Amino acid sequence: MGHVSFSLRERKQLRQKMLTKHHLANILTHWFNAASWAFLLGTGLAILGQRVYQAAPGAWSDVVHNLFGGLAPLITWHESWGLLWAFVLTFNVLVGFRKYFLPFGARRMMLTGDDVEWFKQYLRKLLGFKYELPPQDDYNAGQKVFSYVVVLGTVTIILSGMVMSFSPQVMRLTGGAQWIIQWAMPVHFSAVGMVVAGLVVHIYMGAIFPEERPAFFSMFSGKVNALYAYAHHRKWYERYVTEEKAWEREQLAQKVTEQIED
Repeated sequence: MGHVSFSLRERKQLRQKMLTKHHLANILTHWFNAASWAFLLGTGLAILGQRVYQAAPGAWSDVVHNLFGGLAPLITWHESWGLLWAFVLTFNVLVGFRKYFLPFGARRMMLTGDDVEWFKQYLRKLLGFKYELPPQDDYNAGQKVFSYVVVLGTVTIILSGMVMSFSPQVMRLTGGAQWIIQWAMPVHFSAVGMVVAGLVVHIYMGAIFPEERPAFFSMFSGKVNALYAYAHHRKWYERYVTEEKAWEREQLAQKVTEQIED
């Protein structure tokens, strides 16, 4: 997959052909998640500025505290939006569990032999050696590993955040187990740090790295051009084309049948 041998005419045709990679629900969920992360991370850092685990400059905390009218309202906003974020994500998973989430997990998260080889070849590419990336599906090996970080981190963040938000209720249910509340805080912060580290790479690869720029714009339009799809997601591209041709044959057969009946 390192080099795509097409004539200039073929490359132009493939660039002009657009394939649907993301549907509207995926796009809306992605940007809601991105906006939530920006809000929760910004407010969370400001809250930490007044706590034991200070992780942001005091000036940032002062600005955000003034904007929200103090620490108490800031915590309320952070917790409320966090619960909304958790509800939306959980709702999406439960509603589309069989139709979307299970197929997503089976095809877009499970590593294959080609994925393992992709890591080996990508390392050669980064080191400046000759490489040949194996064909990838609609998510490449790096994106699959990032999805593990996101899923694990998100579940940990939601659970630890709920423990802190509902600490009085947790204390009553556990018979006053203070250690659960105490551990929830560093676990929450560590999970956020783990996901943020992955997000830095994700944002760089998607929005800045030239080869992956079409993937970034696809999160607005839902589409990528066929040349990019062939070069970076060959397995998905070939499956897409096969399904497209099968649909066209079905439509043609239906049209012929209707003409015969008429």
